[in-house]
Amino acid sequence: MPKVPTSLLNETISIQSLTGSDVDDRGLSTASFGSGTSVQAKLIELGGSIESETEGRIERNEEFKVIIPASTTVSLADRVVFNSTNYIIRNVKSINDRFGNEFYKELRIDSGF
Repeated sequence: MPKVPTSLLNETISIQSLTGSDVDDRGLSTASFGSGTSVQAKLIELGGSIESETEGRIERNEEFKVIIPASTTVSLADRVVFNSTNYIIRNVKSINDRFGNEFYKELRIDSGF
């Protein structure tokens, strides 16, 4: 099975899995995540940041395309931590080579909530 050369995977990210939900001090449900696993990755910034207005405040959301090894287990319920910032996984796509073998996974992530 082909692999992405490690020289291209020049960043380290953490993929944290959803472990359940907690209740905060106001009685609202919040997601809780595990400690995560470190993964070598290539991050590609997609057009800088996007500003959106949410509940009267302006949020600055950064968007990235992330390339990770095919052997990495990841789902949409997980999250990515990079440079101490949490990112939501919006899309997980398996990229195959010309023989149909999984070559790498491509994630689309953003910092919005």
